[in-house]
Amino acid sequence: MRVALLSMIEPVEGGAADQGALPDDRAPRGALRVGGHTLARHQLALALALGAERVICLAHEGSGGDLIALHHATESAGVLFHRVTGLHGLLALISAQDDVLVLGDGLLAWPDMAVSLLASPGVLVQPVEMGLTAGFERLDFNHASASAMRIPGRLFEALGQMPADIDIFSTLQRLALQWGVPRRELTGDAVQNGRWSLVRNEAEAQAVEPRWIALHAASDRNSAPSAWIAGWGVRSFGPALLHAGSSGTVVAMAAGVLIALALVAGWFAHAALGLGLCVLAAVLFETASLFGRFERRSLLLPRPSFAPTVIYGWLLDGALFLLLALQGHGAGESIIGRIFPPLMLLGLLRLVPQVLGDRRLSAWLSDRAVLGVVLGVAAMGGLLGLAVAAMAVGLLVTGLVAARRASQLTTA
Repeated sequence: MRVALLSMIEPVEGGAADQGALPDDRAPRGALRVGGHTLARHQLALALALGAERVICLAHEGSGGDLIALHHATESAGVLFHRVTGLHGLLALISAQDDVLVLGDGLLAWPDMAVSLLASPGVLVQPVEMGLTAGFERLDFNHASASAMRIPGRLFEALGQMPADIDIFSTLQRLALQWGVPRRELTGDAVQNGRWSLVRNEAEAQAVEPRWIALHAASDRNSAPSAWIAGWGVRSFGPALLHAGSSGTVVAMAAGVLIALALVAGWFAHAALGLGLCVLAAVLFETASLFGRFERRSLLLPRPSFAPTVIYGWLLDGALFLLLALQGHGAGESIIGRIFPPLMLLGLLRLVPQVLGDRRLSAWLSDRAVLGVVLGVAAMGGLLGLAVAAMAVGLLVTGLVAARRASQLTTA
Protein backbone atom coordinates (compact mmCIF):
# COMPACT_ATOMS: atom_id res chain seq x y z
CA MET A 1 0.00 0.00 0.00
CA ARG A 2 1.21 3.50 -0.80
CA VAL A 3 1.45 5.63 2.34
CA ALA A 4 2.32 9.32 2.76
CA LEU A 5 3.99 10.54 5.94
CA LEU A 6 3.61 14.26 6.63
CA SER A 7 4.94 16.09 9.65
CA MET A 8 3.61 18.97 11.72
CA ILE A 9 6.09 18.56 14.58
CA GLU A 10 8.88 21.08 14.04
CA PRO A 11 7.96 24.50 15.47
CA VAL A 12 8.12 27.78 13.64
CA GLU A 13 11.51 29.34 14.21
CA GLY A 14 11.63 32.58 16.11
CA GLY A 15 7.88 33.26 16.16
CA ALA A 16 5.14 32.97 18.69
CA ALA A 17 2.05 31.05 17.79
CA ASP A 18 -1.63 31.48 18.29
CA GLN A 19 -1.99 27.83 19.28
CA GLY A 20 -1.31 27.84 22.98
CA ALA A 21 -2.26 24.19 23.29
CA LEU A 22 1.01 23.12 21.75
CA PRO A 23 3.64 22.07 24.29
CA ASP A 24 6.06 24.85 23.43
CA ASP A 25 3.46 27.52 22.61
CA ARG A 26 4.69 27.62 19.03
CA ALA A 27 2.90 26.57 15.89
CA PRO A 28 4.32 23.84 13.65
CA ARG A 29 5.97 24.84 10.38
CA GLY A 30 3.34 22.86 8.53
CA ALA A 31 0.74 25.41 9.65
CA LEU A 32 2.51 28.31 7.91
CA ARG A 33 0.53 29.56 4.93
CA VAL A 34 1.71 30.20 1.39
CA GLY A 35 -0.87 31.22 -1.19
CA GLY A 36 -3.76 30.89 1.25
CA HIS A 37 -3.01 27.22 2.11
CA THR A 38 -0.88 25.64 4.81
CA LEU A 39 2.37 23.93 3.89
CA ALA A 40 0.80 20.68 5.08
CA ARG A 41 -2.04 21.16 2.57
CA HIS A 42 0.49 21.68 -0.24
CA GLN A 43 2.24 18.47 0.81
CA LEU A 44 -1.07 16.63 0.89
CA ALA A 45 -1.62 17.64 -2.74
CA LEU A 46 1.68 15.95 -3.65
CA ALA A 47 0.74 12.83 -1.71
CA LEU A 48 -2.62 12.56 -3.47
CA ALA A 49 -1.03 13.16 -6.88
CA LEU A 50 1.40 10.31 -6.19
CA GLY A 51 -1.45 7.94 -5.40
CA ALA A 52 -1.32 7.77 -1.60
CA GLU A 53 -3.96 5.44 -0.18
CA ARG A 54 -3.30 6.46 3.42
CA VAL A 55 -1.95 9.67 4.93
CA ILE A 56 -0.22 9.69 8.30
CA CYS A 57 0.44 13.02 9.98
CA LEU A 58 2.90 13.42 12.84
CA ALA A 59 1.52 16.15 15.10
CA HIS A 60 1.57 17.24 18.72
CA GLU A 61 -1.36 16.65 21.02
CA GLY A 62 -3.78 19.55 20.91
CA SER A 63 -3.01 20.60 17.33
CA GLY A 64 -5.96 22.67 16.20
CA GLY A 65 -7.93 23.78 13.18
CA ASP A 66 -5.20 23.34 10.58
CA LEU A 67 -4.91 19.64 11.36
CA ILE A 68 -8.70 19.24 11.27
CA ALA A 69 -8.80 20.95 7.87
CA LEU A 70 -6.05 18.64 6.63
CA HIS A 71 -8.03 15.65 7.91
CA HIS A 72 -11.17 16.80 6.08
CA ALA A 73 -9.28 17.48 2.83
CA THR A 74 -7.75 14.00 2.94
CA GLU A 75 -11.02 12.20 3.55
CA SER A 76 -12.76 14.32 0.88
CA ALA A 77 -10.30 12.80 -1.59
CA GLY A 78 -11.32 9.30 -0.48
CA VAL A 79 -8.05 8.62 1.38
CA LEU A 80 -7.65 7.39 4.96
CA PHE A 81 -6.12 9.83 7.45
CA HIS A 82 -4.26 8.98 10.65
CA ARG A 83 -2.74 11.31 13.22
CA VAL A 84 0.07 10.07 15.43
CA THR A 85 2.02 11.89 18.11
CA GLY A 86 5.22 9.88 18.19
CA LEU A 87 7.41 7.09 16.91
CA HIS A 88 5.56 4.13 18.42
CA GLY A 89 2.20 5.20 17.01
CA LEU A 90 3.82 5.59 13.61
CA LEU A 91 5.42 2.15 13.62
CA ALA A 92 2.06 0.54 14.36
CA LEU A 93 0.65 1.94 11.10
CA ILE A 94 3.41 1.02 8.62
CA SER A 95 4.19 -2.46 7.39
CA ALA A 96 7.28 -3.75 5.59
CA GLN A 97 5.32 -4.04 2.33
CA ASP A 98 4.26 -0.38 2.27
CA ASP A 99 5.63 2.14 -0.23
CA VAL A 100 6.14 5.28 1.85
CA LEU A 101 6.40 8.89 0.69
CA VAL A 102 8.03 11.02 3.40
CA LEU A 103 8.00 14.84 3.28
CA GLY A 104 9.93 16.98 5.74
CA ASP A 105 8.57 19.73 7.98
CA GLY A 106 8.20 23.02 6.14
CA LEU A 107 8.93 21.74 2.63
CA LEU A 108 7.28 23.68 -0.19
CA ALA A 109 7.95 21.86 -3.46
CA TRP A 110 6.94 22.68 -7.03
CA PRO A 111 4.18 20.08 -7.62
CA ASP A 112 5.02 18.88 -11.14
CA MET A 113 8.73 18.65 -10.33
CA ALA A 114 8.10 16.78 -7.07
CA VAL A 115 5.72 14.30 -8.71
CA SER A 116 8.33 13.55 -11.38
CA LEU A 117 11.23 13.17 -8.93
CA LEU A 118 9.25 10.99 -6.52
CA ALA A 119 7.65 8.75 -9.13
CA SER A 120 9.96 5.94 -7.98
CA PRO A 121 11.87 5.18 -4.74
CA GLY A 122 14.69 7.57 -3.99
CA VAL A 123 16.12 10.12 -1.58
CA LEU A 124 16.15 13.65 -2.98
CA VAL A 125 19.39 15.56 -2.46
CA GLN A 126 20.95 18.78 -3.72
CA PRO A 127 24.39 20.43 -3.90
CA VAL A 128 25.55 21.13 -0.38
CA GLU A 129 26.30 24.86 -0.80
CA MET A 130 22.88 25.56 -2.24
CA GLY A 131 21.10 23.40 0.32
CA LEU A 132 22.81 24.79 3.40
CA THR A 133 22.17 28.36 2.26
CA ALA A 134 18.46 27.54 1.93
CA GLY A 135 18.34 25.94 5.40
CA PHE A 136 18.36 22.24 4.47
CA GLU A 137 20.29 19.61 6.46
CA ARG A 138 23.78 18.54 5.40
CA LEU A 139 24.04 14.85 4.47
CA ASP A 140 27.71 14.54 3.51
CA PHE A 141 30.57 16.57 2.09
CA ASN A 142 28.87 17.11 -1.28
CA HIS A 143 25.16 16.85 -0.61
CA ALA A 144 22.40 18.39 1.45
CA SER A 145 18.95 17.00 2.01
CA ALA A 146 16.00 18.11 -0.13
CA SER A 147 13.50 17.05 2.61
CA ALA A 148 11.67 14.47 0.50
CA MET A 149 12.06 10.76 -0.15
CA ARG A 150 10.18 7.66 -1.20
CA ILE A 151 11.29 4.55 0.63
CA PRO A 152 10.20 0.96 1.34
CA GLY A 153 8.28 0.38 4.56
CA ARG A 154 10.81 -2.19 5.78
CA LEU A 155 13.17 0.67 6.71
CA PHE A 156 10.82 1.62 9.52
CA GLU A 157 11.52 -1.65 11.32
CA ALA A 158 14.97 -0.32 12.23
CA LEU A 159 13.36 2.60 14.09
CA GLY A 160 11.81 0.24 16.65
CA GLN A 161 15.15 -0.13 18.42
CA MET A 162 15.77 3.61 18.68
CA PRO A 163 14.79 6.19 21.31
CA ALA A 164 11.30 7.65 20.97
CA ASP A 165 12.62 11.22 20.72
CA ILE A 166 14.70 10.79 17.57
CA ASP A 167 14.31 13.06 14.56
CA ILE A 168 12.26 10.62 12.50
CA PHE A 169 12.79 12.23 9.10
CA SER A 170 16.54 12.70 9.49
CA THR A 171 17.02 9.17 10.81
CA LEU A 172 14.95 7.62 8.01
CA GLN A 173 16.87 9.61 5.43
CA ARG A 174 20.25 8.37 6.61
CA LEU A 175 19.00 4.80 6.94
CA ALA A 176 17.66 4.93 3.38
CA LEU A 177 21.03 6.06 2.01
CA GLN A 178 22.87 3.41 4.03
CA TRP A 179 20.54 0.70 2.74
CA GLY A 180 21.09 1.65 -0.87
CA VAL A 181 18.00 3.64 -1.74
CA PRO A 182 19.14 5.68 -4.79
CA ARG A 183 19.84 9.38 -4.56
CA ARG A 184 18.08 11.73 -6.92
CA GLU A 185 19.53 15.24 -7.21
CA LEU A 186 17.59 18.45 -7.70
CA THR A 187 18.58 20.68 -10.57
CA GLY A 188 20.72 23.64 -9.63
CA ASP A 189 18.03 26.26 -10.20
CA ALA A 190 15.20 24.51 -8.32
CA VAL A 191 15.92 26.27 -5.03
CA GLN A 192 17.18 29.51 -6.55
CA ASN A 193 14.02 30.18 -8.57
CA GLY A 194 11.66 29.45 -5.67
CA ARG A 195 10.40 26.06 -6.85
CA TRP A 196 11.85 24.14 -3.89
CA SER A 197 11.94 25.86 -0.50
CA LEU A 198 12.25 25.05 3.18
CA VAL A 199 9.95 27.47 5.00
CA ARG A 200 10.82 27.79 8.69
CA ASN A 201 9.09 30.95 9.86
CA GLU A 202 6.55 33.58 8.90
CA ALA A 203 9.18 35.87 7.38
CA GLU A 204 10.32 33.13 4.99
CA ALA A 205 6.71 32.30 4.12
CA GLN A 206 6.06 35.94 3.21
CA ALA A 207 9.28 36.11 1.20
CA VAL A 208 8.55 33.01 -0.90
CA GLU A 209 4.83 33.66 -1.38
CA PRO A 210 4.84 36.38 -4.11
CA ARG A 211 7.22 34.38 -6.30
CA TRP A 212 5.24 31.17 -5.67
CA ILE A 213 1.98 32.85 -6.70
CA ALA A 214 3.58 34.49 -9.75
CA LEU A 215 5.03 31.17 -10.97
CA HIS A 216 1.75 29.29 -10.61
CA ALA A 217 -0.46 32.07 -11.97
CA ALA A 218 1.67 32.66 -15.06
CA SER A 219 -0.64 33.08 -18.04
CA ASP A 220 -0.15 31.49 -21.44
CA ARG A 221 -1.72 34.64 -22.92
CA ASN A 222 0.72 37.06 -21.32
CA SER A 223 0.99 39.17 -24.48
CA ALA A 224 -2.52 40.60 -23.96
CA PRO A 225 -2.82 43.90 -22.05
CA SER A 226 -5.55 42.65 -19.71
CA ALA A 227 -3.32 39.68 -18.80
CA TRP A 228 -0.47 42.07 -17.97
CA ILE A 229 -2.69 44.09 -15.67
CA ALA A 230 -4.27 41.00 -14.11
CA GLY A 231 -0.85 39.45 -13.53
CA TRP A 232 0.36 42.62 -11.82
CA GLY A 233 -2.76 42.63 -9.66
CA VAL A 234 -2.36 39.00 -8.63
CA ARG A 235 1.31 39.50 -7.78
CA SER A 236 0.61 42.70 -5.83
CA PHE A 237 -2.64 41.90 -4.04
CA GLY A 238 -2.93 38.12 -4.38
CA PRO A 239 -1.26 37.23 -1.06
CA ALA A 240 -3.49 39.61 0.91
CA LEU A 241 -6.67 38.39 -0.81
CA LEU A 242 -5.79 34.73 -0.36
CA HIS A 243 -4.96 35.16 3.31
CA ALA A 244 -8.27 37.00 3.80
CA GLY A 245 -10.09 33.96 2.42
CA SER A 246 -11.00 35.60 -0.89
CA SER A 247 -10.43 33.89 -4.21
CA GLY A 248 -11.15 34.11 -7.90
CA THR A 249 -14.86 33.61 -7.23
CA VAL A 250 -15.06 36.90 -5.32
CA VAL A 251 -13.20 38.72 -8.09
CA ALA A 252 -15.50 37.19 -10.73
CA MET A 253 -18.56 38.31 -8.74
CA ALA A 254 -17.18 41.85 -8.69
CA ALA A 255 -16.79 41.66 -12.49
CA GLY A 256 -20.41 40.50 -12.76
CA VAL A 257 -21.54 43.56 -10.80
CA LEU A 258 -19.60 45.82 -13.18
CA ILE A 259 -21.28 44.15 -16.18
CA ALA A 260 -24.71 44.81 -14.67
CA LEU A 261 -23.78 48.48 -14.12
CA ALA A 262 -22.48 48.68 -17.70
CA LEU A 263 -25.84 47.51 -19.05
CA VAL A 264 -27.66 50.08 -16.94
CA ALA A 265 -25.34 52.77 -18.32
CA GLY A 266 -26.00 51.50 -21.85
CA TRP A 267 -29.78 51.63 -21.36
CA PHE A 268 -29.47 55.31 -20.50
CA ALA A 269 -27.28 55.90 -23.58
CA HIS A 270 -24.03 56.34 -21.66
CA ALA A 271 -22.10 54.07 -24.00
CA ALA A 272 -18.63 55.33 -23.08
CA LEU A 273 -19.27 54.74 -19.38
CA GLY A 274 -20.69 51.29 -20.06
CA LEU A 275 -17.71 50.34 -22.21
CA GLY A 276 -15.32 51.58 -19.54
CA LEU A 277 -17.04 49.35 -16.98
CA CYS A 278 -16.71 46.43 -19.40
CA VAL A 279 -12.97 47.11 -19.64
CA LEU A 280 -12.71 46.84 -15.85
CA ALA A 281 -14.84 43.68 -15.91
CA ALA A 282 -12.56 42.12 -18.53
CA VAL A 283 -9.52 42.75 -16.35
CA LEU A 284 -11.28 41.32 -13.29
CA PHE A 285 -12.38 38.22 -15.21
CA GLU A 286 -8.76 37.70 -16.31
CA THR A 287 -7.68 38.12 -12.68
CA ALA A 288 -10.24 35.56 -11.55
CA SER A 289 -8.90 33.16 -14.19
CA LEU A 290 -5.37 33.63 -12.86
CA PHE A 291 -6.54 32.90 -9.32
CA GLY A 292 -8.22 29.75 -10.56
CA ARG A 293 -5.08 28.72 -12.46
CA PHE A 294 -3.01 29.26 -9.30
CA GLU A 295 -5.34 27.10 -7.18
CA ARG A 296 -5.39 24.33 -9.76
CA ARG A 297 -1.64 24.27 -10.36
CA SER A 298 -0.48 24.69 -6.76
CA LEU A 299 -2.79 21.97 -5.37
CA LEU A 300 -2.73 19.75 -8.47
CA LEU A 301 -6.50 19.94 -8.79
CA PRO A 302 -8.23 18.43 -11.84
CA ARG A 303 -9.34 20.74 -14.60
CA PRO A 304 -13.01 21.67 -14.34
CA SER A 305 -15.30 20.02 -16.87
CA PHE A 306 -16.35 23.47 -18.09
CA ALA A 307 -13.64 26.09 -17.78
CA PRO A 308 -14.68 29.28 -15.93
CA THR A 309 -12.68 31.25 -18.49
CA VAL A 310 -15.17 30.17 -21.17
CA ILE A 311 -18.08 31.33 -19.03
CA TYR A 312 -16.39 34.66 -18.34
CA GLY A 313 -15.78 35.18 -22.06
CA TRP A 314 -19.40 34.56 -23.05
CA LEU A 315 -20.70 36.76 -20.23
CA LEU A 316 -18.48 39.60 -21.36
CA ASP A 317 -19.37 39.20 -25.03
CA GLY A 318 -23.05 39.05 -24.15
CA ALA A 319 -22.75 42.27 -22.19
CA LEU A 320 -20.87 44.01 -25.01
CA PHE A 321 -23.45 42.84 -27.54
CA LEU A 322 -26.37 44.17 -25.48
CA LEU A 323 -24.55 47.40 -24.70
CA LEU A 324 -23.85 48.09 -28.37
CA ALA A 325 -27.31 46.99 -29.50
CA LEU A 326 -28.96 49.33 -27.00
CA GLN A 327 -27.37 52.42 -28.52
CA GLY A 328 -30.02 52.84 -31.23
CA HIS A 329 -33.08 51.88 -29.16
CA GLY A 330 -34.21 55.47 -28.62
CA ALA A 331 -33.67 56.68 -32.17
CA GLY A 332 -36.25 54.49 -33.91
CA GLU A 333 -33.63 52.27 -35.53
CA SER A 334 -34.85 48.77 -36.41
CA ILE A 335 -33.92 45.80 -34.28
CA ILE A 336 -31.99 44.18 -37.12
CA GLY A 337 -30.10 47.40 -37.74
CA ARG A 338 -29.11 47.55 -34.08
CA ILE A 339 -28.03 43.96 -33.52
CA PHE A 340 -26.33 43.13 -36.83
CA PRO A 341 -23.13 45.27 -36.50
CA PRO A 342 -22.22 44.18 -32.95
CA LEU A 343 -23.13 40.58 -33.75
CA MET A 344 -20.80 40.58 -36.75
CA LEU A 345 -18.03 42.32 -34.82
CA LEU A 346 -18.08 39.94 -31.85
CA GLY A 347 -18.50 36.89 -34.08
CA LEU A 348 -15.47 37.85 -36.15
CA LEU A 349 -13.49 38.58 -32.99
CA ARG A 350 -14.07 34.98 -31.96
CA LEU A 351 -13.36 33.52 -35.40
CA VAL A 352 -10.45 35.51 -36.84
CA PRO A 353 -7.89 34.96 -34.01
CA GLN A 354 -8.22 31.20 -34.63
CA VAL A 355 -6.97 31.47 -38.22
CA LEU A 356 -4.19 33.99 -37.62
CA GLY A 357 -0.64 32.70 -37.42
CA ASP A 358 0.52 35.64 -35.30
CA ARG A 359 -0.01 34.66 -31.65
CA ARG A 360 0.60 38.15 -30.31
CA LEU A 361 -1.91 39.73 -32.69
CA SER A 362 -4.43 37.00 -31.86
CA ALA A 363 -4.04 37.75 -28.15
CA TRP A 364 -4.69 41.46 -28.73
CA LEU A 365 -7.74 40.77 -30.90
CA SER A 366 -9.12 38.37 -28.26
CA ASP A 367 -8.64 40.88 -25.46
CA ARG A 368 -12.01 42.46 -24.68
CA ALA A 369 -10.34 45.14 -22.60
CA VAL A 370 -8.61 46.42 -25.75
CA LEU A 371 -11.92 46.29 -27.62
CA GLY A 372 -13.65 48.23 -24.84
CA VAL A 373 -11.00 50.95 -24.83
CA VAL A 374 -11.14 51.41 -28.61
CA LEU A 375 -14.95 51.52 -28.71
CA GLY A 376 -15.07 53.74 -25.62
CA VAL A 377 -12.84 56.32 -27.27
CA ALA A 378 -15.02 56.16 -30.40
CA ALA A 379 -18.16 56.59 -28.28
CA MET A 380 -16.77 59.72 -26.65
CA GLY A 381 -16.21 61.14 -30.13
CA GLY A 382 -19.71 60.21 -31.31
CA LEU A 383 -18.34 57.64 -33.76
CA LEU A 384 -19.33 54.39 -32.04
CA GLY A 385 -21.48 53.04 -34.90
CA LEU A 386 -18.84 53.83 -37.49
CA ALA A 387 -16.12 52.24 -35.35
CA VAL A 388 -18.10 49.01 -34.93
CA ALA A 389 -18.70 48.74 -38.69
CA ALA A 390 -15.12 49.63 -39.60
CA MET A 391 -13.67 47.10 -37.14
CA ALA A 392 -15.97 44.37 -38.45
CA VAL A 393 -14.89 45.04 -42.05
CA GLY A 394 -11.23 45.14 -41.02
CA LEU A 395 -11.54 41.81 -39.22
CA LEU A 396 -13.29 40.25 -42.19
CA VAL A 397 -10.50 41.32 -44.55
CA THR A 398 -7.84 40.14 -42.06
CA GLY A 399 -9.53 36.75 -41.73
CA LEU A 400 -9.82 36.29 -45.49
CA VAL A 401 -6.16 37.14 -46.04
CA ALA A 402 -5.05 34.82 -43.19
CA ALA A 403 -7.22 31.97 -44.49
CA ARG A 404 -5.86 32.39 -48.03
CA ARG A 405 -2.29 32.41 -46.78
CA ALA A 406 -2.90 29.27 -44.71
CA SER A 407 -4.43 27.58 -47.76
CA GLN A 408 -1.41 28.43 -49.90
CA LEU A 409 0.98 27.07 -47.28
CA THR A 410 -1.02 23.84 -47.04
CA THR A 411 -1.11 23.21 -50.79
CA ALA A 412 2.52 24.23 -51.41
